Amino acid sequence: MADVRGYTTLTEGLSPLEVTAVANRFYEAGSSALLDADGLLGQIEGDLVMGLFVPGLAGKHEYRRKAVEGALRLLEAVGYGSADGNWLNVGIGIASGEEFVGNVGGGGYKDFTALGDVTNTAARLSSTAGAGEVLVDALTYESVAEVHPDAEQRELLLKGKSAPVAAAAIRAYAE
Repeated sequence: MADVRGYTTLTEGLSPLEVTAVANRFYEAGSSALLDADGLLGQIEGDLVMGLFVPGLAGKHEYRRKAVEGALRLLEAVGYGSADGNWLNVGIGIASGEEFVGNVGGGGYKDFTALGDVTNTAARLSSTAGAGEVLVDALTYESVAEVHPDAEQRELLLKGKSAPVAAAAIRAYAE
């Protein structure tokens, strides 16, 4: 899950057409980054882009690593690490595990999404992540620890979770 920091304040000073342009630019950056890393687009909504990395599509042993790569590509796409700086402040959360992925809905409406504790944890990690930061759960971090050995280890109390969540903060780009 990736969402924009300060989105309400940002949009308060923009016209509806300008908000649409910023949102569409973010959706394009997020979609491209996720799809290029073999992810599926789960949702785009408001200031959120959700990617799904399914073992059968992104690789049985590679999907966690690809999720982190997709997150870092998204940060790069919004300008982190560029000489001009970022044009949007984004925080990202990634959690791994087994849950429902498929169509849900009713009353003639269907949505392709993921549902369960993993998605909820990713959403909470995303809302906790700082701008330019990828917060990953311990299971995801195991897959990328060699590539990101300096990630800051954290124990987080996340809203709605009954126990602290072990996470690692990956910051690949200086602010």
